[in-house]
Amino acid sequence: MRSLEIKFKVIDKWGSITAGAKALETSRSALSYCIWKKRRSPELREKLARELGMTVEELFGDSSSTKGSDRDSEPEGET
Repeated sequence: MRSLEIKFKVIDKWGSITAGAKALETSRSALSYCIWKKRRSPELREKLARELGMTVEELFGDSSSTKGSDRDSEPEGET
């Protein structure tokens, strides 16, 4: 799923990224980084996917337990 689609799902559920972050008990920036795939947080990915009624694989297209750096590739749509 593309980052923008994830953002829209968060906004549909909670009304804003800030409200989503509060519901997920995290910071707005941490949720934003998670959505835009700038940083990996397996715990936050799992929590977000569960709250949206999806699996991590459905939401992010990969496993939250993937080894490697804490930074994914550039956000989709940006060059």
